[in-house]
Amino acid sequence: MKKRISFLLLMIALTCLCVSALCDGAYRLLAVGSYGDDVLAVKNRMKALGYFSGSNFNNRYTEDTAERVRTFEAACGLEQTGVMTPALQTLLFSEDAVALGEKKDAPALPEIADSAYRNIGAEANGDDVLRLKEKLKALGYFTAKAETAAYNETLAKAIRACQEALGMEATGIADVALQEALYGQQTAAASIQVPAVTPDGPTKAIALPALNEAGFLADETAAPFIHADRADGHWYYISKNVYIEIQRLQLAKQKITWFETEVRCTPDSLPQAFLAQGNRQPGHNYLSPLKIADQYNAVFAISDDFYGYRWYNRSKGLKQGIIIRNGEIQAEEPQPAGSKAWPYLEILALFQDGSMQVFESDEHTAREYLDMDVIDTFAFGPILIRDGVINPELYDKSIQRYLDSDPRMAMGCIEPCHYVILSIKGRTSDSNGAAMHWIAERMKSLGCENALNLDGGGTTALYFMGDVLNKVENSQNLRDLSSMFGFAAE
Repeated sequence: MKKRISFLLLMIALTCLCVSALCDGAYRLLAVGSYGDDVLAVKNRMKALGYFSGSNFNNRYTEDTAERVRTFEAACGLEQTGVMTPALQTLLFSEDAVALGEKKDAPALPEIADSAYRNIGAEANGDDVLRLKEKLKALGYFTAKAETAAYNETLAKAIRACQEALGMEATGIADVALQEALYGQQTAAASIQVPAVTPDGPTKAIALPALNEAGFLADETAAPFIHADRADGHWYYISKNVYIEIQRLQLAKQKITWFETEVRCTPDSLPQAFLAQGNRQPGHNYLSPLKIADQYNAVFAISDDFYGYRWYNRSKGLKQGIIIRNGEIQAEEPQPAGSKAWPYLEILALFQDGSMQVFESDEHTAREYLDMDVIDTFAFGPILIRDGVINPELYDKSIQRYLDSDPRMAMGCIEPCHYVILSIKGRTSDSNGAAMHWIAERMKSLGCENALNLDGGGTTALYFMGDVLNKVENSQNLRDLSSMFGFAAE
């Protein structure tokens, strides 16, 4: 515990040293595929103007975002491009921005040249931050692994070193001038090219159906919209009360391929547990993910904590954890808090209002969870994020399982009825897998307030419309599971 507290205090101290305000202005051009804190700021501002519902969003610029930007452009009397130019962002954050449904004279668009750059400083994150790390690494200024898209003190030192080499003021903030120099022809060691860090899809524009303000089908009588493209790495399922978007992404240099799933639903259409049916009690049988999905007519499902394996091996001393599925207690065998027995059996709980929270393994009894209106609990761990704070223990180099690059499955919550799922491939020719802190940082950058690591390795399965996406198409080499979690066809 002392080690945890000391580490946390160190992290807080480093953060305080890094915090400084960005220079005014310097918006960059945002379009489908962009991600970062500036995308999140745009979404929150548009929410205040009525173009989004909800209170928290992830930081990715999707086709849905572009559609809402077009609505904003139309309200302002502008050409509907779906692209957030620096000029349009200046208008958006000004008092002249037109709220949804507001009647007033169309404002003039400021005369600001389009730019691919913004000032990158403390608390910035996004694809441009990751690209900057890769460029500085190629030039020899950044020596760490460019794994995450967040600004940190290591990046600040690299920026200062590069600024000094170019005769610029060493501020540690990558302003537009520095980035123009870095990506232009007048760069120190400019003959070194930026390593490829492009997403492994998606690249194709997808025409989405009309959506309502909540992001679901505007026509409630229409059949669900389904899009599946393995080659492009993009999948959608959108109905009158469920929105699912899956994107396959890749960091080529780090050799990480993963799937990011964003899920939004209504409180009346929450995801459900799919317990494998067979000769034993539901959830104690072992079936292929494909067969479990077929039993429930699932459209989307993920592998969970595989508590059935621990039930089957209970004679070997394995505890199942506190397991609640669809409002019924399946097991109540927690690990003592602080136990190093693996898995830790820490809890991710889904509540009836659609929120999710994480807890220590023995923080509550199963009965207490039910009294708190919990529908499902998943017992595995470690906790990745709790109440917006990344678990500092994930950086402990003495815990090897946190550092190992493996296939992983993690689930987190941005706000009630708004979830993020990361499914990381591993032990394959295109992906080594990812360390725990990388997953936590990624979940945090996407807006998650609470997140838990689920069972990974060969258990990891991401199912969509008859296909297990993290395996070779039509693969039958799938580990049998005891349960999954997702949505059934409506």
